[in-house]
Amino acid sequence: SSSSPAPSARPARTSSTSTVTAAASTAESTSASTSASTNSRSYHGRVSLLSTGTLFPSTRGIVDTLPHPTKPCLLYADHDPLAAVSHICLLEKEVASSVELGCDGKLPQHPKHYLQFSVVHVCQPLANRGDAGVRLVKKLKKGAQLSLPVLLSGGEIFQDGIGSRSTGHSTNPSYWSSTLNCLLPEYIDEAIGEKNSLRPKDAVGYYNMKLFIQRHSELPSLFHQLLNHPSPNYRMQLSTRLLDLLKVINADLKTFEGGPYLCGAQFTLADIYIYPIVELIVVVLSTYRNFWIPPSLTSLVAWYDTASDRPSVRAATADRMFESKNTYCYERVHRNEYLIEVYEPCARNEEALFARLTDEGGRPGVNVYREVEDEDAELRNRSMCEKRSSCQTCVIS
Repeated sequence: SSSSPAPSARPARTSSTSTVTAAASTAESTSASTSASTNSRSYHGRVSLLSTGTLFPSTRGIVDTLPHPTKPCLLYADHDPLAAVSHICLLEKEVASSVELGCDGKLPQHPKHYLQFSVVHVCQPLANRGDAGVRLVKKLKKGAQLSLPVLLSGGEIFQDGIGSRSTGHSTNPSYWSSTLNCLLPEYIDEAIGEKNSLRPKDAVGYYNMKLFIQRHSELPSLFHQLLNHPSPNYRMQLSTRLLDLLKVINADLKTFEGGPYLCGAQFTLADIYIYPIVELIVVVLSTYRNFWIPPSLTSLVAWYDTASDRPSVRAATADRMFESKNTYCYERVHRNEYLIEVYEPCARNEEALFARLTDEGGRPGVNVYREVEDEDAELRNRSMCEKRSSCQTCVIS
């Protein structure tokens, strides 16, 4: 039983300019000092000012540039569940800073007004055509393997993900098996905004959180296999396994009083890690595999509704804005319809076809794969009309 679509982000806050400016300054200096305060360096290296277009301010608008020269920046795809985990973490930090400013946790309507971080959309299926996000990633990696999402923070490069996502979501099974073992969320919780606000403060609570993450770690892989596997018989087995795991999550949600979250009243990384996958189960599997979360799993259904109503999640799952529509090779705007469109090639086992068609003629806002599917559907309908002379379409025409 899927819930109603998540609403759009809440209206902009109304704090004074001086307060917002001071808060922004604090957020930037906190992030910048994270790496500077130690001798530690990220495994993926430092951010080159030349590669991000921030070396010469006079070139802004001429070369590809980060939205802000000092704020942490997330380079990501807005339909990727691994990126969604990091995005929600950053939005939780933004909500917390809004509360500190007395704005009741209200988020700005547009990401460019965020105080804690900025974002850059990257469309990997159009990598050979090179949108601004793709070009920034290519300049950052300098020939090294660099997969989305990428976080630039404190002058350092951090990344999550294994392998490439050529069709907007990974064709590599190891990506889906590693989605709940991602590294960026804990770094974000430690280094950006209020420290350790997304994990329990006590050691026992932290242990419980990590245990839940481990117990639910098969969820992304089961989703992907059920969507992608060509054998109907094997998909039946996968449906049973996925349902069993959802029952485990439902039982885990009853473990501690004071919920509605896994660790009780606190929304933690254990919840954030699984939310994007549960969203895909609700929206995508119900469409392509007729798989629904049973109403009998009352705790899980209530958890999904409650988490969906958090300001951070509402912002992360809002309908597409101008930047998204102007970056990705997809056409739908409403969040649910967008996810259904993105994962259609995977459901049809036609990811290679999608990649080839997009590479040949794809462009922002146009899904050439969808156009081909529509043409094939029309040909199939014509074939049926030739066999059935009483077809209502033929009678009307």
